[in-house]
Amino acid sequence: MIFYDFNDTVNCFMFAYMYELELSLNDSKTSLLDVSFQSDEANTDRPLKVFIKEFIENSFNKLPQSKLETQLNLNLSSYKENFHYKYFSNISITKVFLPDELSIEHKEQIAENKSSVYTNPDLFFKISDGTNTTYRSIELKSTKNNAIPGSSIQQIDADEWVIFVKHNKNSIELTTGQYIHSINSKLQFPDRSPRPQVAFNELTSWNNTNRISNDNLLVYSINSDDEKLKYDLISDWQYYLADRWIEVLFSSSIKNNEPWYNNNLRKFIIKFLEKYELLSEDEKGNLKATINSLIK
Repeated sequence: MIFYDFNDTVNCFMFAYMYELELSLNDSKTSLLDVSFQSDEANTDRPLKVFIKEFIENSFNKLPQSKLETQLNLNLSSYKENFHYKYFSNISITKVFLPDELSIEHKEQIAENKSSVYTNPDLFFKISDGTNTTYRSIELKSTKNNAIPGSSIQQIDADEWVIFVKHNKNSIELTTGQYIHSINSKLQFPDRSPRPQVAFNELTSWNNTNRISNDNLLVYSINSDDEKLKYDLISDWQYYLADRWIEVLFSSSIKNNEPWYNNNLRKFIIKFLEKYELLSEDEKGNLKATINSLIK
């Protein structure tokens, strides 16, 4: 099996590398526990970023030599491939940039490759095989509990890799995966911008179900229905939210601690129906057409 495009090769390399990085970092928990965590938002956890940068550059910039006979099976919507780690033996992370180390050229590179709104990555990998060079943005999340507000929906790159750390004073856990699989389908609006919630347990659960490792074999497989739901949330969150509101309106019960606006929705639909029922069939049709024409 041969990839002729270096970017495709690196995309597949990342599945192997990020898993092995996870294992190696979890073997370094004693050192990780010494890292100063400043808040639940990874954007402020500079000591963690520095630790991972130095860890990769100094001791884990490529796949371990002892693992090169491991077979990687990808059963994904984008890739369905089988090959050995040794296919990636020439690929290494030659540099890890922190946000304040990014040059104008780096930022242009990030903006060019992002389908989402530009934002500085937490870590930025420079990846090379000695001839070709490419870059990958890495998201870093940390939490003391489980779930935290994720990135603004306009900034999300669903396939971006994330390093997710769950920590307290006495213990630390770490997992890796693509951002899409850390989303738990809860949509929050902490600053008037929709932010799909991300959760350590969500990503861990996805890995336990869809990422299998034993002996010299690493397998990734995709649940297409689960993947579609989350991609739909990112690509058109307004329709996703509208579906949730429909569920609220057709529910015959009230949930404990439900959002205040659920009650406002019920009041709105009563007033809407009272007015709508007075319209003729032609007027109803015209109203629907007008509303559809105003949707952006």
